[in-house]
Amino acid sequence: MRDVGRWGIDLTMPQSLLLALHLRDAAGLTPPTSPILPDLPPLDPPARSLRAAGADVAGLEVAARQWAAWWVEHFPGGPDALTSILPPRYPGLTGRPELRGLAELGMDDAVTWCARAREVERRVVARAPSALFETNLVTAVERELGWRIRPFSLRVVVLPVAGLHHWDVVGQAVISLGLRADRDAYLLWLREQLLAIGRTRITRSEEQHG
Repeated sequence: MRDVGRWGIDLTMPQSLLLALHLRDAAGLTPPTSPILPDLPPLDPPARSLRAAGADVAGLEVAARQWAAWWVEHFPGGPDALTSILPPRYPGLTGRPELRGLAELGMDDAVTWCARAREVERRVVARAPSALFETNLVTAVERELGWRIRPFSLRVVVLPVAGLHHWDVVGQAVISLGLRADRDAYLLWLREQLLAIGRTRITRSEEQHG
């Protein structure tokens, strides 16, 4: 969390979403997209296939729809979302036997993979733009707008999927870890977010006083 008093940027990589994405890729699921579920690229690092592990994977179309329903219910992640997908009870998979069966087959691999993904995230954060870069960017955007941006908190979900991508998921900012790792691409994306925040807040202020 970058917090400099009047604004904050919170970049988070929810464990529940990591486990879910690993399940998607390991099982080879192709879930239907929706406003809450964009067409997310494969994981990076990639997940090991359940087929490669010798698992008997069946009912994939049904499981893919169940997976999409779970995502819509639990995005953007959090304690309840994580609890819902964990053994031994898998409470969020109740009534979704095809998906639960895949989760039971792949959970050990998923947990191991998540540890690897966290290590990649740690290295990215170590060399990513610091709070000073973001502070300077806020100042530059305020100069461009001609007014000071009102206090704000920007929460960003980071997903370790391949490529440099960003999405607006019903008002929730989502970026790939690759975008976070690319200083220029990240700051360019962040600049657009700050411009939008600054313009939206001044417009609302004008409406309230109009």
